[in-house]
Formats: sequence, structure tokens, C-alpha cells
Amino acid sequence: PPSPPRAPSPLTPFLLPFPSLLPLYLPYLHPAQAGGAKGFPRPQLAGHTMAKKRDRRKKAKEAKAAAKTAPDSIADKGKSAFVRKDYDTALKLFTQALEEDKKNERLYANRAATNIELSNFDEALEDAETCIKLKPEWHKGYYRKGVALEKLLRYQEARAALKEGEKKAPEDAATKRALESIESLLNELAISLEQTSADNPDNDRFTKMVQWMKDGGCKFPKLYLKYYSEDYRGVHTLCKIPPNDCVLYVPLKYLMTNEVAMESEIGQAIQKSGYDMRSEHSWLAVYLIQEKHNKEKSFWKPYIDILPDKYGNMPMLFGDIYKKFLSGSYALTMAANRMDSLRAEYDGICRSCKAFRKYMFLEFVWGRLAVITRIFGLNIHGKKTSALVPYADMLNHITDKQTDWQYDDKRKGYTMITNRGVARGEQIFDSYGRKCNGRYFVNYGFTIDENFIDNDAVFRVTLPRGDPHFNMKLKYLHNNPTREFQVPPTYSEDVSVLSENMKPRNMFSFFRFLHARDKELMLTSSQDGYQIKDIAPISVRNEISVLKHIQEVAKETLSQFPDPLTVDHKLLKVNKFMDMNHRNCVMMRCGEKETLHWYINLADKAIPLLKMKWKDLKRVAAKCHQQPSRFNYYVTEVVVPLVKNNK
Repeated sequence: PPSPPRAPSPLTPFLLPFPSLLPLYLPYLHPAQAGGAKGFPRPQLAGHTMAKKRDRRKKAKEAKAAAKTAPDSIADKGKSAFVRKDYDTALKLFTQALEEDKKNERLYANRAATNIELSNFDEALEDAETCIKLKPEWHKGYYRKGVALEKLLRYQEARAALKEGEKKAPEDAATKRALESIESLLNELAISLEQTSADNPDNDRFTKMVQWMKDGGCKFPKLYLKYYSEDYRGVHTLCKIPPNDCVLYVPLKYLMTNEVAMESEIGQAIQKSGYDMRSEHSWLAVYLIQEKHNKEKSFWKPYIDILPDKYGNMPMLFGDIYKKFLSGSYALTMAANRMDSLRAEYDGICRSCKAFRKYMFLEFVWGRLAVITRIFGLNIHGKKTSALVPYADMLNHITDKQTDWQYDDKRKGYTMITNRGVARGEQIFDSYGRKCNGRYFVNYGFTIDENFIDNDAVFRVTLPRGDPHFNMKLKYLHNNPTREFQVPPTYSEDVSVLSENMKPRNMFSFFRFLHARDKELMLTSSQDGYQIKDIAPISVRNEISVLKHIQEVAKETLSQFPDPLTVDHKLLKVNKFMDMNHRNCVMMRCGEKETLHWYINLADKAIPLLKMKWKDLKRVAAKCHQQPSRFNYYVTEVVVPLVKNNK
């Protein structure tokens, strides 16, 4: 049943004359009295009022949290992007914010920091300097300027900027750390330069080149040239260098590119003559010759003056003494072919271009050797080209180099960056890539130790006249029964060569074609006739014949060397040679002999396995599979499938 009506409050008559007090007592009034009081709202329950207050507080708290997580301004969004290391987005946002507020020094400081992270050091420096102009008393602009200048290898200027920043804010830890670091580096560089200044008897020539480069904006403050001998120099560090540090910068103007050579006076003359260069390296060679003749008039004189006057370490220029040490080596043939190629190029240019006839052949040889021993392949603004890079071309070779280099479109120059930490005084190396000692020796004039996997030997093989299918095979060899292969000691495809005649599998394919009989020839046929390469193992009989034939060729080639491999090993162990040329000759022929012996041993070890039954070969095959080696690879790839499928 409904509740009985509530009795009027006895206080009502006393409150009505005081309307300001009435709302406090509305909850105690009779509903009829409360509703009947003119001008007063209908009362609400106290609990409901408290709930609404809690809701308002909750919404205010949520709005405050949302304000923190969702930046209001473009600049705040840029800061958030920077914190999460999305530097490209941060750069766009700070740039957009600056379009709306060009006088905001903090935005310039933030964009400078972003540009530093993106390696846009010139842009970072510009932003830092603008920041300083807008607020000279703020330390942050000087700090950003100092960091940018350090990255640009301008250490003295970096120290000056950081010192100014420290004056503005002596308590700033970041500025203090940066200043201490740059001063420590400069002190170390000064000490190192003093210690190394007397090491180089050619110091005058190199000093002039270094000054010439510095005057043109080249940067390499942590490096110096060290003299070892007349034919051997190296680039060393003046201080400890961290990873990802730029140690060399050479602007575009100081890069001698193919385009510079072709646009020169002699380059234009050759192009107008209509002569088609056999090698792109010849463009730089003829330009070097022209500039050498121009002497003081040449922009490149300080660079040309430090180039070797002669290349006595190159096999193509060897006399009889060194040629005797290379007796039996394919390096002699390779060097002679290289000289013939240069002669053909020189004669061709002279026939077509009258302006070039004043230069001698040996000058052209000098130019080509200077180029081949120092050339860099660069991609400049999307176009591939070749270039000579002063200072960078003084680095010696090592396979495991400490640096990476490229043309940096942003910085408009060649940059060399460390890919790991380098100790003070350590020699900085570049890599010429994986090559056999034959290519190192003939092309660059040196050999390297421990290069067995990439060394190679020449196998010259001819289709036997006694072959029952001689005429048919000769037809598919285009009446040329002889092939020559220059291969490393392996059956694997993981080799450092690109030429087809340097791939071991192509040599095996040719031998398999030579020894294919009757129905086996069908396995080598294709729509266009018989294929000579990419022939998979055919049969046990065929593979045994192949290995025996390869062994015979290897033994025949070994017989052409006056001394056995044991003599070379003994000489290298004692390591007493006339000079480096003598040692390089022994290293060269040693690598060839080791390769030939590998193929001889391959036949001796693999043929007995090919003659085994599959049940007996299983255990050997399992061990070969578990223990990777070049011989075991051949067993797994060739011997096992043939024996397993042999009936």
C-alpha cells in the first residue's frame, strides 16, 4: 500500500521569510510544500548529487590523461616522433611547425637534433646557427652546433662552439661531456701527429697533397699516412675510433671521375675522333697523362705528384729474374695478355686521335696501372661511374676490412665510415673483394696469405681424337676441341668468380660431355643440341673417367713447374726473400700447385668410393654429411647419388 502522506515540517513557517536558507532544508519539506514554493526548483537526492560530482572528476582526469598522450600541437607530435626514433616523421613535423612559427628557437634546436640523427649534418649546422641568432643566450644552440661540427670532422670549430655553450650553461651535463670528449680527441690527435710527422721521407709531397685536400673541404683529421718502403705505404689512425664514425670525406670536386676525364680536352678530342674505347679505365688513364704533362697548370698536380713514378711490382713489367721465379705459372701468360691488350688500346687511340700521338706507350701503361690499382666504383646521383679518390686510394687490402664507403648524395661527396671500432695507431684497410692470387698479383701487384679457398689453377683440356663420337662432339664444340678453365679447389658453387670458365661445375660438365658414351649422350642433349655446361653427374663409369682425366691434366700442369710444392712451402716458412716481388712470385705459384694437388687427391679419394656398393658407402656418406668440407661436399653431391642409383 502507498505510504501515508508526510506531515509538514514544523520549521516551514519560520524558513519561508528567509529564502536563501530554504534550499538547505528542501529535503525536509513536504513535497507539496517544496513544489508549491514559487521560484525554487524541485529538490534532488544527496546521493545523486555526489555521483554527478564523481563523474565530473573522472571526466576531468581522463581529459588530462588524453592531453598527455595526444599532443595538441605539431611541435609536440614532432617531439613524440623523435622520442620513438621515427626521425623522418619528426623532421617533417618540425619543418611544418617552423612554417607557422619561424622565430621559435626551440623548434630549430629540435630539428637540428633530428637532422643529426639522420646524418644531415650540414642542415643540422644551419638550424643550430639559426637557433643561436634567435636566442644567443641559450646554450642549446651552441651544443647542437658543436655536435654537428664534430660530425662534419671540423673539430676545432666544434670545440669553440661547445666552449661557448658551456659559458651559457656551466651546469649542463650534455654540453660538458661533449666538450671534454672533443678536447680529449684534439689533445690525442696533436700528440699523435707530433709522433708520426718524421716517419715519412716523402713527407713534403704528401704534406702538399694533404693541404691541397684540406683547402678544398676534404676531411680526415683522425688519419695519417705511414711510410713502410718505397713501394708500400698505409693509412693509420691517430686515435681510437668508434664504430659508425666518418673518417674520410672527399667532396665531388676532388673526385676524378670518368665524366671529368671525358669532358677534358683530351677526352673531347678522342670522342670527336670516333674511337671506341676498349676499356672505360682508359678515359681516366689518358686524362692522368694529360694532367701530368700540364704540371703546375693542373688542378690535380698535388695528387698526381704522390702517384708512383713506376710500377715495378706489376708482373707485366717484370724482368727475366722474376719471370724465372714464375716459370710454369699462368701469371706469365695473364700478364703478357694484359700488356698486349694495352698495346692494342694505345695503338687504336693513336690511329684515330692525332692529339694523343704525342704521348708514349709507356706513359699510357703508367696511366692504366695507376687507374687499375686505385679505382673506385661509385654511384653518384643514381649514375654508376668510376673514380680516383685521393687519400682513399692509399688504403691497402684486407678481406675483413674495418670500413665501408660510398658516394653520399646528401653530403655531396665520398664518405668512408668505420663498421667497427678501430684502435689508435691501427692501419685502416679497404677490401678489393674475394679474388684468387692470380688476379691480385697481375692486376694489383700483391698476393695474400691464407687464400687457399680462392686460389686457382688452369686446366687445359682437348677432346681426345680416339673418342668414338669424336666428329659428332667436335661439331657441337664448333670445331674447337680445346677448352681452358681457371678454377679454385672446390666443387661448390660458392666461389669468388663470375666468368663461366672459372666455375668448377662448368669444368666438370665439359669433362662429362667428353666422356659421355652412347646412351649417356642423350642425357646431355637439349632442343638446341648438346649442352656443354650444367651437366649433372651421368653415371659411375662416366664420373670415374672424368676424375681420372682431371687428375692427368693436373699432373701434366704440375710437371711444368721447375720446383715441387714442398720447396715453396719451405721457402715461405723460412720467409727469406730477395724482396716482396720474389715472395709474391712464390706465393703465386704455391697457390696454383696447391689447387692442382687438391684435384689429384680428389680423384685418389673419390674413385674408390664410386666403386663401392651402396650398403658399404652409407656409413661413409653419413660422416661426410655431418662433417662439412670441400671433399665431403663432392661426396654428398656427386658420389652418393651416383652409387645409390647404380644398379
